[in-house]
Amino acid sequence: MILVTKWFGCFLCVEGRAAKSILFPMDASGISDRLERIRNGEVLDEERRLAEGATRVVDRRLSEFGMVTRFDSSFLRPEDYGFTLDLYREATIELAKRVVKSSIGADVYLGHAVRAYDDLVSTSNMLSERLYEWYSLHFPELQEVLSPEKYVDAIADNGARDVILSSMGTRMDSIGADIDEEDLKSIRDLAEALRSGTSARKGIEGYIDSRMRVVAPNVASVAGPLIGARLMMHAGSLKRLASMPSGTVQLLGAEKAMFRHLKKKTRPPKHGILFQHSLVHTAPAWQRGPIAMALASKVSMAARADAYTQNDISTSLHEQLDARIEEIRKQRRSPPKKAAGKRRKGRR
Repeated sequence: MILVTKWFGCFLCVEGRAAKSILFPMDASGISDRLERIRNGEVLDEERRLAEGATRVVDRRLSEFGMVTRFDSSFLRPEDYGFTLDLYREATIELAKRVVKSSIGADVYLGHAVRAYDDLVSTSNMLSERLYEWYSLHFPELQEVLSPEKYVDAIADNGARDVILSSMGTRMDSIGADIDEEDLKSIRDLAEALRSGTSARKGIEGYIDSRMRVVAPNVASVAGPLIGARLMMHAGSLKRLASMPSGTVQLLGAEKAMFRHLKKKTRPPKHGILFQHSLVHTAPAWQRGPIAMALASKVSMAARADAYTQNDISTSLHEQLDARIEEIRKQRRSPPKKAAGKRRKGRR
């Protein structure tokens, strides 16, 4: 007896016929419920009830009830049992809606937060450059005495050169030109927009930090919240990041360089997003590749723990990473020597 599950019911088959059957409810919601459970690898109640008489099964999901075998079940037609293809269409549409809803998790929201953060950084840089050039026509010396953040605040809150100097309690000769009130108002509006963008960027950065410590605490600890969220964004989700080998994690964000290497035989990239990590970008050039490889290995392990076990392994990962980096630094104290006998092109 072979246990077969179709979208409209479960069947015990023998010699091209159904000996026993249990049909599913004839409504789209009930069928989609069962299709979703099958998709998740679960065993249906109807299958368990028929499993006692089965010696073989068609679906590997049911291997606990018998040996998996191939079987042509095309003789089991839904119309013979009162089911229609329109009902199947409704059930699969409902199932698709459920799958889409369940696939949108916190890691997807984090991905959009990273994109928003990057957009704000880019916009703030452009606005800041424009503000410096514009306001320097009136008061070029101000950028030498104030930090970038206080520079924007001073223009947004006070505006004119004399008012800013008065608020600072100082005097300064300036080679800047006088400015009309209408021009000054536009500059202050730009400074206010830049200040609002900076505030929004800090807010999103705080959100990424707090959410990463809930969604992927091990990844956040090893790679840092922002870099970890950026890795998840490039991978597509936390589970996709967890399923990647460490070599792929190491090169996430360096896809263009890799394609250029494959197409034009240029030097292969050694790191992608992980270059932003302080352990990598502060290391000497000849150590960055091995350090990025070691870091990617620990990020992969951290992602798997966050995705599947939710165990906190960050302490042991940090210990292993520190030991490996210390080993790399000892092995590669100085840059590698060029191969003996290598000469410059064209030299004889």
